[in-house]
Amino acid sequence: MKPMEEHHCPDCHEQMKNTTVTAEGVGDLYIETEREGGLLDRIGVGYQTPLRAFVCSECGLTRFYAEFSE
Repeated sequence: MKPMEEHHCPDCHEQMKNTTVTAEGVGDLYIETEREGGLLDRIGVGYQTPLRAFVCSECGLTRFYAEFSE
């Protein structure tokens, strides 16, 4: 994911802002998969792929995006 990539809220069309989501200090959020060699592996999703969060300042919608390797 490019650092300056913009995301817009699908509900109210405002620009979403990068934010940090934590689980009471547990650490970074990531997705986990054991699908080695499958579709997720081919698009850059590794065993543990970090997530980035974006929030809409208008309605509060929060979305997560996986950081695919290139």
